[in-house]
Amino acid sequence: PASPAGAAADEGRFVGTARLPNCSASVVRWASALDADPAVVLTNGHCVRSPFLGARDVLVDQRQWKRIELLDGRGKVAMTVRGVHLRYASMYRTDLAIYELRESYADLAAGGVTPLVLAAHGPSRGDGIRIPSGYWVEQRACTTTGTAHRLHEREWDWWTSIRLPALEGCGIRGGYSGSPIVDRGTGEVVGVANTGYVGGRRCIDSACEENKRGVVRMVRDMNYGQQTWWLTTCVGEDRRFDLATPGCRLARPPG
Repeated sequence: PASPAGAAADEGRFVGTARLPNCSASVVRWASALDADPAVVLTNGHCVRSPFLGARDVLVDQRQWKRIELLDGRGKVAMTVRGVHLRYASMYRTDLAIYELRESYADLAAGGVTPLVLAAHGPSRGDGIRIPSGYWVEQRACTTTGTAHRLHEREWDWWTSIRLPALEGCGIRGGYSGSPIVDRGTGEVVGVANTGYVGGRRCIDSACEENKRGVVRMVRDMNYGQQTWWLTTCVGEDRRFDLATPGCRLARPPG
């Protein structure tokens, strides 16, 4: 029989997770957010549209209706909402997107949805992490093995990608895209899962790493995620996401 502590952990496994039509996502909030502020959903930039965004595309402040199912801690659908405002999406330097909802964090709390908190820094080598997928309602867990200086896949180029060893517990699959990477110690979101090794052509079918010396290699059985602390650098004094915030690290639209 499950212990009370184990049962409590199982009930909270999917707190903050969400499901898109073909991806995972999570409800997140930054440290300065208030309960009355519009809630924010985090996923991958490649989950925003098909065909995928181009290598230098950056979408900002667009109306985009998106059905989003918000899950409770046990993985059951607690609320279904529409992402009415695409605040940001890009596959340039990173692979992430944020939707701003009409509902506030207080509205979500009333519906049984608890957000995850974004960490102000990324994970370090040896940190224990978990990856709960709202799409599959299952979870992977492993220890990070540091970051890849650059990650290449087709025309995309991502920076400081989080390394997630598949054979050590992080064997993610399609549908995990957009899942939060959660620090098991702090419970905070340190990244968002986005790609991995599937075999095939080097740097095309599977992502490949480039180190600081320019050496490129495809690493068998390695999955990857993107840093999310960059988002926290783009939050202004009004607690809203804004690329004009001094020190914002995310790419701006060309021109």
